[in-house]
Amino acid sequence: MLQVDILLAMLVLFPWLTEGLSLELPGTQPMEMRDLAVPIVVALLVATMVRASTARSALELLRAVPPALARAPRKALARAAAALAGLVIAALLWRYWQRENPGFGLAALVWILTHGTGAIVLVVMIGEAVHRLTGEPWERSFFVRHGMRLARAWPRAVERSPALALWTAAAAVGALYFWVALVRHWAFESHGFDLGIFTNAIWNLTQGNGYVSAVKGGINLFADHQSPLFWLLAPLFWLVPRPETLLFAQAFGLAAGGPALFYLGRAYFGHGHWAIAALPWLYWSYAPLRSANAFDFHPEVFMLPLFLWAFVGFLSQRHAAKALGLLALVGALGAKESAAVVAAGIGVAWALAGGTAPWRARWPGVALAAAGVALFFFDVKVVPRLFGDDYAYMGMYERFGGGITELLLAPFTQPAYFFSQVLDHHRIEFLFWTLAPLGFLPLFNWRAALAAVPPYLMLFLAEGGQRVRLVFHYGIEPGTALFWALPFGLAVFARRFGWQRAGTWMLLWAAVCHGPGEIARARSFEQYLHAPWLAQAVRCIDARAPVAASDTLVPHLATRAWVSYLDRLHQVPSGEPVSCVVTDLAVSNWPLGREGTRRVLASLPQQGYRQVLKCQEFTVYERQGASCLRCAPGCY
Repeated sequence: MLQVDILLAMLVLFPWLTEGLSLELPGTQPMEMRDLAVPIVVALLVATMVRASTARSALELLRAVPPALARAPRKALARAAAALAGLVIAALLWRYWQRENPGFGLAALVWILTHGTGAIVLVVMIGEAVHRLTGEPWERSFFVRHGMRLARAWPRAVERSPALALWTAAAAVGALYFWVALVRHWAFESHGFDLGIFTNAIWNLTQGNGYVSAVKGGINLFADHQSPLFWLLAPLFWLVPRPETLLFAQAFGLAAGGPALFYLGRAYFGHGHWAIAALPWLYWSYAPLRSANAFDFHPEVFMLPLFLWAFVGFLSQRHAAKALGLLALVGALGAKESAAVVAAGIGVAWALAGGTAPWRARWPGVALAAAGVALFFFDVKVVPRLFGDDYAYMGMYERFGGGITELLLAPFTQPAYFFSQVLDHHRIEFLFWTLAPLGFLPLFNWRAALAAVPPYLMLFLAEGGQRVRLVFHYGIEPGTALFWALPFGLAVFARRFGWQRAGTWMLLWAAVCHGPGEIARARSFEQYLHAPWLAQAVRCIDARAPVAASDTLVPHLATRAWVSYLDRLHQVPSGEPVSCVVTDLAVSNWPLGREGTRRVLASLPQQGYRQVLKCQEFTVYERQGASCLRCAPGCY
């Protein structure tokens, strides 16, 4: 298994650890270090072949193949026919994929299969071929042997002291999540939408200015999203009034869902089962969850751990735990109006997944579904009208008729159009990458898998492709339902194929679909050379002054009563112009872009502003009588 170790080390670990690092040799163009993996593998394999007299080994292999074929000719021919059929189907699917994605060719596929976690498929196939032809056990591989030792050590640690092991791991994972979010924010990769929105809203809330966000035009955020759970962060933010406080709460809040999945698994599979120790790591490595953590801040992410903890409480025999579970459910439903959709889906699946269980065991599911439907209509029909407006996001569904009723009837009134919108390749890709890291296990119990249908439809029926982009946080809603259904599907899979195959299946899919690690993710954030100076410069802006700023400067300037984008230079509702305009053309200037920002800057002198600081592409303008700068940052 030396060859397998070489492939694992160079095709999987080396590219995974060196992603984002480049190498520049004298007289050559810079190249990514991970691109060195393939030539190094070739050199190492040639060296091992020469050293081990591979020619003789190959001859022995050739002699071993015919007896194996003679012992089971029908089985061998059946496998060959199945492999050939698989290749034909793969070729047809590949041709379809190339038509839909013309920029994605054979070279891209080869690159995926030889770099990082995508290479695991190739390594496993080669390792299995070596194992079958030579009889050499997988344990001869260094990585497999030590990986199995580690895999056995973790369940023993959890069995000895579940709380200590689980919460220590959760704290470590939360710290890793938090570090990634901090790197992104400090690299000026966070945005006014959404970290700026919520930082400004909770600052105004803790300062007695109301639940308003200037970044959203000065509206009360209950007219936008129903997230009363967000208010629970106010005491923490009052103590540490910085955007990093929200990133901290998000990172550790998401990590806290791992132990909940352990206790859910224990309720289904009993004490001492290896699966219950593996489930938290499946949760922590889930790519959509890690993407949600790394993309700004959103209160809806808390629904995932809270829903899981709610069901932990419901499955307990203790009344106190059930009461805490109910409290967690209330918190989850307060994360966002979309949580009501998730609750309705889980409630229906809960009632159906009971199978032959008595009605007493299934009626809570019906109650949860009814509560979810009622709460959703309250959130989108009643609450916005209390603030004199309609639910803002119904506009994303206008092409189906504009109302909730028309949307619900669209599969029957507009079936062709409805299903063409639901099944385009962007949505299918999103579906794959939210299911594949879980090994598609929730689907093996179709009744439980129905829980994910409402949240998927909520995203798939929205206009455009933004809500099915994997870099954003939109995988949280369907992910919540999928994790609830995961133990049900895992149990069915294990009954059909055995627990050993279930473990291999989980490990393989989780590893292949892990994607870039958190270190690589942190390296991927664009590092502006002047970021340290820029951080110092924004600290020099008077915290009492109303400001309009470039997109990525907004979160850093959000702890004040008014901060807005450059397309809104007047405060709401007073109509007073902002005192300061702070821009940097080197960073993101959404929604105006560089040229739009230049036009705004050119118009400022006619509006009574004067330039008080310019350093490269960073500028500060202030109105007459205002004082924007508390210190002089110099220039980099």
